[in-house]
Amino acid sequence: MADEADLAFDSEQRHLSQALAAQRARARMQPTGMCLHCGTENLGNQLFCDADCAGDWEYEDTLRRRLGLPGGRGSLH
Repeated sequence: MADEADLAFDSEQRHLSQALAAQRARARMQPTGMCLHCGTENLGNQLFCDADCAGDWEYEDTLRRRLGLPGGRGSLH
């Protein structure tokens, strides 16, 4: 049976793996001139309009991956 330290380590490793996967996905995305999360236009070479949209996109992308759903706007999977 796993103790609390093992459970915490497993949880931390899952979180790290998900964060790295989100960063890899972001690295493959190309700027479109609009926010890839909310659709705000005229952003130039930015992927997202602000840190909140970037965080929201990462959260939703993680949920989509967990549920096996296709990627949302700006996703490459």
